Amino acid sequence: MRRESVDGSWESAENDLELGPQYAKDSPFAARMRLHQSWYRARILGVPCGTGPNRNSSAFYGNMLTQEDGARGLNFLSPVIFDIARRSVAKGKGAIEPFRLFHNMLSSQPMCFNLFAPLVDNLDLATRLWRLVLPNEVNRVLGVLIEYAPQPPGEYLDDKTAFDAYVEYERLDGKLAFVGIETKLTEPFGRSHYDGPSYRRWMHGPGSPWRQDARDKVADKSHNQLWRDHLLAWAMLNHRCRPYERGLLMLVRHPDDGDCAAIVRGYRKLLRQDDDTFIDMPLDKLIGIWQRAPLAGEWRQWLARFEFRYLDLDASEEASQ
Repeated sequence: MRRESVDGSWESAENDLELGPQYAKDSPFAARMRLHQSWYRARILGVPCGTGPNRNSSAFYGNMLTQEDGARGLNFLSPVIFDIARRSVAKGKGAIEPFRLFHNMLSSQPMCFNLFAPLVDNLDLATRLWRLVLPNEVNRVLGVLIEYAPQPPGEYLDDKTAFDAYVEYERLDGKLAFVGIETKLTEPFGRSHYDGPSYRRWMHGPGSPWRQDARDKVADKSHNQLWRDHLLAWAMLNHRCRPYERGLLMLVRHPDDGDCAAIVRGYRKLLRQDDDTFIDMPLDKLIGIWQRAPLAGEWRQWLARFEFRYLDLDASEEASQ
């Protein structure tokens, strides 16, 4: 058994804790990820499981942290990330749900913080990493936000659609650009069907990413959430007072999530072949790109911790037998 010490090394956990209850109705991928997070909690963090998925739930699950351990920030890979998560909750804006963020190890919300929060207060680090993601495009990153939607909503989609993370940068030509980011771990895309004039007004005009013959299919409930995220990016890029030369939506998803990959393939069929406003970015690809950067030890440890927690499923393979 191993757990991470303060200096980033691995040491033996004192107690052989149980993996805890799983959920019988999980998809195969969600079941595998829940087991991996349960293993990580028990063998690496060395703490017991808590109840969830909501604050008032009484059922124990292996991927849940106790109230005390959640309050200690154990759902995050470093004190820096924990601090930014607390600051974000204190602002009281957006769709951040505190209990899920601090206690549910299977949620994409803490994963989003574990992936992007280190860049919020370190724009030099953000610049080095995003220059690799968008080669010959990024001069310097100007800001990184978690949970962002442009204001006022009525000038965009007139709803609560927001990016999980947001990167604003200066291009090599000095003009402004942005990346709106949607993150997915195991949660499926929302299955609700939203449509209407506030969305459709952005479907017209030159350069639209969507094919003309696909306009009756874009709002399908299987990819409705993805379409709305993409619409938000397009609305920002085409706002009447737009400051941006380029804007795109990036979906960051787990490479083993076959259902999500299938939705992306279906959605891509609705886009023009030359569209460059949507990027599908599997987690392993993004981490691999970032690991090519010349980084100080603490940032290399951060990427290694992220990879171990979310991508190295072989580490918990024995527990799945």
